[in-house]
Amino acid sequence: MNLQRFACLEYEHTGKRGSLMEVARMIMVSPLPELSRLAHQISQELNFEMEIVDAFLDKGVELGREFEQSGADVIISRGPTGILLKKALSIPVVLIQITSFDVIQALFQARQLGRKIAYFEHVKSKEVYDFAAIAEILSLPDLEQYFYDDEGELDEQIRMARANEVDVIVASGSCVVRMAREHGMEGVMVFSSREALIEAFQRAKDLVLVRQKDREKAEFLKIIIDYTYNGVIAVNRDNIVTHFNPAAAEAFNLSSNDIVGLKAEEIPLPLLRNLFQERVDQRGEVQTVGGQQVVFNRIPIYISGELSGTVVTFQSVNKIQNLEASIRKKLYASGFVSRYAFKDLMGSSGEIKECITRARKFAASHSTVLITGESGTGKELFAHSIHGESPRRDGPFVAINCATIPKELLESELFGYEEGAFTGAKKGGKSGLFELAHGGTIFLDEISELSLSLQSNLLRVLQEKVVRRIGGARIIPVDVRVIAATNRLLAEEVRRGRFREDLFYRLHILNLHIPPLRHRRSDILPLITHFLHKYCGHSGGLAEFPRSIARYLYEHDWPGNVRELENFVEKYAILAEGTTDSFRLMEELVDELANFREESQANGADLSGDSLMINVETLAGMEQQIISQLYRQNQTDKKELARRLGISRTTLWKKIKELEGSGAG
Repeated sequence: MNLQRFACLEYEHTGKRGSLMEVARMIMVSPLPELSRLAHQISQELNFEMEIVDAFLDKGVELGREFEQSGADVIISRGPTGILLKKALSIPVVLIQITSFDVIQALFQARQLGRKIAYFEHVKSKEVYDFAAIAEILSLPDLEQYFYDDEGELDEQIRMARANEVDVIVASGSCVVRMAREHGMEGVMVFSSREALIEAFQRAKDLVLVRQKDREKAEFLKIIIDYTYNGVIAVNRDNIVTHFNPAAAEAFNLSSNDIVGLKAEEIPLPLLRNLFQERVDQRGEVQTVGGQQVVFNRIPIYISGELSGTVVTFQSVNKIQNLEASIRKKLYASGFVSRYAFKDLMGSSGEIKECITRARKFAASHSTVLITGESGTGKELFAHSIHGESPRRDGPFVAINCATIPKELLESELFGYEEGAFTGAKKGGKSGLFELAHGGTIFLDEISELSLSLQSNLLRVLQEKVVRRIGGARIIPVDVRVIAATNRLLAEEVRRGRFREDLFYRLHILNLHIPPLRHRRSDILPLITHFLHKYCGHSGGLAEFPRSIARYLYEHDWPGNVRELENFVEKYAILAEGTTDSFRLMEELVDELANFREESQANGADLSGDSLMINVETLAGMEQQIISQLYRQNQTDKKELARRLGISRTTLWKKIKELEGSGAG
């Protein structure tokens, strides 16, 4: 056996202990001394490092196995020897190609030595060459072909060729030529060209680099699996354990060396054996391990449609709960938390108590809530309170006012976007508010201001519980409760074509109307006292106010509702600081309220609702306009509205139902 070493082909391998320099080990098993000499020459010219040994057929396979066990990266060979090596080894074997031109050259040489010519080739190459065309080119009508699988069959074929009076045998293996001569026939070798040898060397080099990258990926993956906090156990297609990471070893008090390599049915733990009995996808199975509850996931791995193995991952329920708690804290730090509760809702009137009772019942549900009411009545406070007393109270509460964000930006705020979705999009994209509200509640204030296209997207979220970011194709599941609010009559918006009918019915599952302050006047003076405590730290001497002032504040309509009332008291608190005549100050502020109302009425804004503007159409249509506008002003106080219209409450109820039916239709 000749052993020859040449130049150097090196690559770096980065392991856990640093950067190691490894030399790729390429072996050439040459069946011909002439091929060995040519390989030697080329390897020097191209600066390859390889080991070259002379061996063929069974001897070549024997040496190939030894090289494989000692860490060879790739084997280079040719002809029958190369085919046998490829069949016997698990490492890559590169075959030096024998072209049709090489065969033609050898047959042309054989034609000079005898009349009857036979070509010998391994059975694996039976369909490689077009011998009919070659025979025609060389005018060899009697060209015979013999194929063999091993040395024993080769000897039989040689004897058969001799019996058939073959003069010359052409083959790519030197052993064939030698045996032909031993049986009294001429033998001609098919040689590989220099180009074929260079191409084989280059392919071997490429394979080495690919194998190196595969090893790096495998090592990288192993490190990830070993250092993850989740337990990971994997079996291959033969149900043999290939991975048992340290987290799994710690959980089951077993060594990886004791488990890896075992058949799944041999694992000394009934729980694990049972998990691998079936190869179907199963997520979230809870089992008890060592007195702790553990969540298991079983994922079959399919490659090209075929089962290649199964992975089981598991994690302690306590760790999952701690992680969720940590995430919630981060969300709360970002402000996604409800800040108000039902105890913060002030008022003792029957109207507000009825609203709170109704809202508490809604809180126990997961259904969508639509809160209606004039501006300033406290719709957002009710939304916060409903979330805070709901089963989702530990989840995020995300609020957005649809009227305060430009329409062109609102979609990206609600549903998020991917990187590059539009000019100015952040690198890496952005999560939308629906994603951030996952597991909790999203409050959409002034929902009537959504464009029709955004209404369509919102409807999809409500129906399918998924969102898709702008510019993205990925569907993201979301578990979000929607609370919407508006100061408009949505049924009328539907009638006018400004709001989708299907979305209206999706939102109108649980409806909560907050009455205006003028319909619960008994709450006005207690609210003033509450806000005086808030901004002044005391009652502000309200009990000593002249009865005329207290009566005016009680009788004032407060078109801005509780918000206007709070702003009034805050203004008083600011101006009262340092003054000695708080009564006079209150009188001045009351005069301002009266003047503002008179100016508003003079400008055509009749806050008392004593005049309306309607379009001339059919009597039925104008009646609908009148009822719609008055209902928007009076909302659910049907007794007052029926009185103003001069009809019974039953008749009014029927007409409102007709209005809602026509607005939705």
